[in-house]
Amino acid sequence: MKKIVSLLLMLAMAATLLSGCGSGNAGGGSTEAPATQTQGQTQGQTQAPAPAASSEAPAQELSGTITMFCSSDGQLGFDAVMAEYQKINPKVNIEYIIWETVTDFETMMTNYIATGTMPDMYCAQVGVVEQQYAAEGYLVPLDDTGIEDLMVNGDTSLIKYDGKLYAIPTTASYSVTFANNAKLKELGITVDHSNYPKNMDEFVDLLQKCREAGCESPYGVAGSDTSSCTAWPFQYIYQVLYGDNPNYYADILSGKEHWSDEAFVNMFNVYDRLRDYMSPDMTAKTTDSLYADFISGDTIFFNQTAGTLNKLRGLDPELDILMLPPSFTVDASKQSLISGFDAGISITTGAKDVDLCKDFLKFVCQPENMTIFCNANNSVPTIKGAAPEMDPAYDLIMDIAGNGELPNSPILSRQWIGGFKELLKTGCQDWLCGADPQEVADKIEEDHARLMEASPEWVDQFLKDYIYQ
Repeated sequence: MKKIVSLLLMLAMAATLLSGCGSGNAGGGSTEAPATQTQGQTQGQTQAPAPAASSEAPAQELSGTITMFCSSDGQLGFDAVMAEYQKINPKVNIEYIIWETVTDFETMMTNYIATGTMPDMYCAQVGVVEQQYAAEGYLVPLDDTGIEDLMVNGDTSLIKYDGKLYAIPTTASYSVTFANNAKLKELGITVDHSNYPKNMDEFVDLLQKCREAGCESPYGVAGSDTSSCTAWPFQYIYQVLYGDNPNYYADILSGKEHWSDEAFVNMFNVYDRLRDYMSPDMTAKTTDSLYADFISGDTIFFNQTAGTLNKLRGLDPELDILMLPPSFTVDASKQSLISGFDAGISITTGAKDVDLCKDFLKFVCQPENMTIFCNANNSVPTIKGAAPEMDPAYDLIMDIAGNGELPNSPILSRQWIGGFKELLKTGCQDWLCGADPQEVADKIEEDHARLMEASPEWVDQFLKDYIYQ
């Protein structure tokens, strides 16, 4: 059964959040928008019993259609809240344009901006993209909504530009190790709060136990997908490189550190310890085949952000899944959770009715409605007082967060210069296919330098605003 997350637990967890990174896959996206869907068309949507709608009705009944650009997970949440909103404003409807990956979102937004056909609102990963859109005048400031006062503690630097708020984070995310707990139990292996792996040695030992118990390839990677190739290295960077030097990227930009240095190259040596436990056809595997292997138990562990749980639940709603803290440090005492703000809502300057969009946004961000939103799309909220039912897969992570058992390593990749994540993803995929680690690191360093040369203003502004820790 699902458990209700208490307000105290949610606040204790949320206080650790700093900044966010989502789980979108890389890949080219169409520049043409797909057909829109109206509210209520989602198939197979389930929702927990909803709390009563906000008692603060608008002064007059509103009407109109809001065009929302979001992921399919986001649509589930907005559908559920819109059903409550329509009890107050029955003449308001919502139409959707769905993006599937972060690359899709950015490609399609570029097309909408170029053609002057921006949606009224969008919900996507918060990050430097929002700052860019805000700087270019494509987003409406949201300071007058009062929503910032309702938000849990977190780093708002990536949702603000020039001191003004341009996105409201709606979900928080953890970057985790997924475990097929049903398969572990079948193999006679118990992983729980008392013995989950605390460092790389313990994780490799667990993989070996799984192999000896009968699972030949317990660690999964979809080598044909760059995001899957990089999910573990991203976690290593947050937990290990930033753990040793919280100013790591600022030092990269100022020339004190380099991607070609030993600290980064050693990541591949650590990553190599997992290679022996991957399937022989790992470089050809797609994300879908990785998920299928995980559901079947042919693979037991893989790394990704917690939002991937929704995709797994779509494949097997009842599977016993356990999300573990990443365990890639050498010293167990340096293990940390990795979490941050994830999706956020913005209103574009192309909105037909900005006041209507703001009214709906404020409605979404009331605690009782954010509870509905997160129940519908199985996510962690960012609004104080929201208390959704959490999937049991979150049990261990939420207990650790609520007890303050581990510190938090913030998800910081969205603070990196535009284009760098793609360099890292491609480099890790090349390494997985056999490239020399030092050569991969040298290429990343070289290409990153080109990005810096092409955007000196961004580098200067980052270093100007950066607060060293």
